[in-house]
Amino acid sequence: MHLVEFTLSRPPASGQALPEQTLLDVLWSASRPGGGIEHIRVHPSRAGARGVVFCLAADGRQALLRVRSLCERAVNQAPALHGWRLTAVGPAGPDRA
Repeated sequence: MHLVEFTLSRPPASGQALPEQTLLDVLWSASRPGGGIEHIRVHPSRAGARGVVFCLAADGRQALLRVRSLCERAVNQAPALHGWRLTAVGPAGPDRA
């Protein structure tokens, strides 16, 4: 199990921050069976959102790739995240080097 951090940035003119539950729903909708995503925690802000994912993967590199793919699918497929972008993905907690 690996803990991976991510940051999503929203366009400056996109209005109010999205509710936490909306962001969670979008991220879970972008997950795939067998993708290793076990738990998602997200904190919305005026700038976008920061979060962490507990991911099952053979190693830290694979966990980073899985979370990157998850976030990119969410940003590219969800109308609620139109104009948003993934700005950071990296190890968190004990996986951080």
